[in-house]
Amino acid sequence: MADRIVNEMIDCKAVIDEVVSNDSGAVLTFAGTVRNTNLGRAVSAIDYHAYESMADKEIEKLENELSARWPGVQARIVHRIGRLELGETSVFIAVGGAHREESFAALRHAIDRLKEEAPVWKREQYEDGSEAWLEGS
Repeated sequence: MADRIVNEMIDCKAVIDEVVSNDSGAVLTFAGTVRNTNLGRAVSAIDYHAYESMADKEIEKLENELSARWPGVQARIVHRIGRLELGETSVFIAVGGAHREESFAALRHAIDRLKEEAPVWKREQYEDGSEAWLEGS
């Protein structure tokens, strides 16, 4: 099983492989990436920080919540911490389920709840040399 909090590039295929089964009629993914602007400011990089042990527990709890709420759905969530450059993947979610409707619902719920519950923070670095800590959702 892949770690939920990682310091290196996320192995997206390994995460997907954890949710694929013979019961999977839908396998969906979400990749959150570092973009070059936010709120009109030119972003050069983002530093992600986490209370790692608590974040791991919250993500595991969320994965279990998804399976309970949408029976048959399997979910894996991985969040990267450390300095990420433009275009790099900061969070990757894979959901496998029998049908697309519940799989899409679970995927949307996963990213929304992750941003609300997991103790992960980001500090944006701007092209002008300034930086700012950003709140969650």
